[in-house]
Amino acid sequence: MSSQGSVRKDPKTGLWRFVIDIPRQNGKRQQVKRSGFRTKKEADQELAKIVADSARGTFHRPTNVTLGEFLIDEWLPAKALTLRPSTLTSYRQLVNCYAVPNLGGAKLAEVDGSMLNKLYADLARSGRTERIEKNGAGLSPKTIRNLHGLFAKAFSDAVRWNRIVRNPCDAADAPRYRSPEMSAWSTEELQQFLQSTTEHRWHAIFRLAATTGLRRGEILGLRWQDVDIEACTITVRRTQIRHGKIVETSTPKTERGNRTINVGAANIAALKQWKSAQATERLRMGSGWRDLGGHLVTLPDGTLPNPESFSNLFKKLVKQAGLTEIRLHDLRHTCATALLAAGVPVKVVSQRLGHADVGVTLKTYAHVMPGDDADAARRIEAALGF
Repeated sequence: MSSQGSVRKDPKTGLWRFVIDIPRQNGKRQQVKRSGFRTKKEADQELAKIVADSARGTFHRPTNVTLGEFLIDEWLPAKALTLRPSTLTSYRQLVNCYAVPNLGGAKLAEVDGSMLNKLYADLARSGRTERIEKNGAGLSPKTIRNLHGLFAKAFSDAVRWNRIVRNPCDAADAPRYRSPEMSAWSTEELQQFLQSTTEHRWHAIFRLAATTGLRRGEILGLRWQDVDIEACTITVRRTQIRHGKIVETSTPKTERGNRTINVGAANIAALKQWKSAQATERLRMGSGWRDLGGHLVTLPDGTLPNPESFSNLFKKLVKQAGLTEIRLHDLRHTCATALLAAGVPVKVVSQRLGHADVGVTLKTYAHVMPGDDADAARRIEAALGF
């Protein structure tokens, strides 16, 4: 075989590959294979790079480490130093449930785009290896896209750490995924819901969620020390995250998620009533009360509700009120929609929601500000005297 390599098209996949002999320091030669290139030009460019690196003595020869070994022994421990605990937990689940059982034994340097595409197709059809989902269907496009995102990050780090020469995700295609459509109540519907829950022990909590736009985890993570009665504010410092059967406390979703917002005197009054009711529950339970840090949202014995159970309760109350069914998270959308429709500046709304930047707010809620464009037209006409 020529030391300059041989580029060929794989008739089965339609992708390009090459093989080249690279000289070792001991005088022997090592055969290097690469595959998964979309075009011959990409394959030629990568081959030329290897030839040049070999001539300079900087070519990084592939090792025998497997993808599973790299992910579990190297990549996840490194990520533990920089990721939020909840994100790290998600990554571990993706690695242990989908990556390792299916591709863990493959050599890290030999994973290519076609292997990833086959994995995605298999997962979409029948789910993970050990346990197919209850209805026999495959994994959702969202889960597969999350797995693709993990691979993209892991292989990017492998390139950066000189473990491989290219990221195979560049030649792979994750399935399309459309986020669930956002739903929001009208102000009348929101008022009806709050009126229907006035006798519920958590009425003040649902009221707080509806008027602040806090995320579920942020609501459940609130403690009484985060409430400033005099200033009528709450400070978001933590969030409750659920992963499978595990519920853990983590930092807010974004850097701007750490925020102090004004909740108004009416919310404070409702919270004071709830705090008094909570104290009564504590006295009733006596030694059976479990104080887990002074949380706002507690069960009658002081323990914390499972986030999913909290959402299910909301769903039940919505049904009892005879309202259009929406998710608990849609209270956040309802709040944002109402604020923007009332003319509250988008920057203020963004700060209250804890978005990473105003651009996120604009992208998410541009459709609920239909009057702005017409108002802009009227203003320019007035300015020009039309």
